Amino acid sequence: MTHLLSKKPSTRSRDIHIARRDLIKHKLDAGGRDFLIAFNEPAFKFSQHGLPAGDLDSKLNARLPSYFLPLVTAAKKQSFRPRLYVVSGLNMALKWNAQNEYQRKVMTIDNNLKMDFIQTFFERFFYDDFSAIEYIVSQDPIKVSDAKLFSLWRVLERRYPLEVEELKLTLAKYKRPKLFNGKQLSEEAKEFLSSQDEELMNAFKYAVSHLFVMADINFEGNYIHNPIGYLTVGAPTEKVFNTIRDLALRVLEDIAELVFEREVIYKDNIRLIISTQTGAPAPYNGSFESFGTHKQRLTEVTYENEEPLDFYDGFSKLKPDMEYIYEFIPEEQYKKFWDSYKTRYFELKKRYREAYKLNEDF
Repeated sequence: MTHLLSKKPSTRSRDIHIARRDLIKHKLDAGGRDFLIAFNEPAFKFSQHGLPAGDLDSKLNARLPSYFLPLVTAAKKQSFRPRLYVVSGLNMALKWNAQNEYQRKVMTIDNNLKMDFIQTFFERFFYDDFSAIEYIVSQDPIKVSDAKLFSLWRVLERRYPLEVEELKLTLAKYKRPKLFNGKQLSEEAKEFLSSQDEELMNAFKYAVSHLFVMADINFEGNYIHNPIGYLTVGAPTEKVFNTIRDLALRVLEDIAELVFEREVIYKDNIRLIISTQTGAPAPYNGSFESFGTHKQRLTEVTYENEEPLDFYDGFSKLKPDMEYIYEFIPEEQYKKFWDSYKTRYFELKKRYREAYKLNEDF
């Protein structure tokens, strides 16, 4: 029996690419779709060479609202106020980005704090711009076994070898950037690409999982659905995952129920890519810079380092994100908000650490 909300996906390209500075003048009609924006927790970074696992997590930083603010502009262009889904891919991060229990606890706390900050931010400044804002952790990706995710990737490799070869190279660069910093592929890079390295295999499964996080294919109970679908929003790096979403939909559009052995709900989504044209890393990941030999540090304003907001003035890639926030909220007003949230931040963090039996400093 076909679900009343089910609809076969469109096989034509659904991507819209808009520079952030041009969004205000773009006639963006979502066609009655609700908005969906997702973020995740990245793998730990290394502050020192030789550690068995990374020791630098991605803490809440003052740039974070810049990732979400394009939706405010887009919402004002719709005939009716859309609903907004703020979706966390935490389950994927815990599965594929964390290496031990300590990292899983820290990622969970970081994610919860970012969620609370964004919810407080929207309630304070943009309460009336959406009919409702719902904050969820996506459940569908963990309803699919690793074996099926990887099998789907293998099918994509056979069906679309040229496209997937390029995508595979990009995903490998994300995992081991130092291996791919030359014009020609080194032997070590070629070996990594052709290997069964667990880190690389996880990257493939993570990429395919975007099909579920971004609500193209849904299982019962993850979302209360808009009957048409969603306008999904992402940064430029999302283009890679959008291509994978498109190829996977072509493969699954007639056989998804057979593959997943359950009822499937399709959504006819539009994919919006917002380009900042600065090359800055996504605010939810944080910006890390190298110094010395095999060392990194987080170059962000956080509550832990207590840097002032003008800290960003010294970083040409990051400063435009703050200037973008100030286009919506005057600088002094945002500074007042940032300072006022500090008490809540540390109180929540303390409670989560108590709840998760995490006594180490981080």
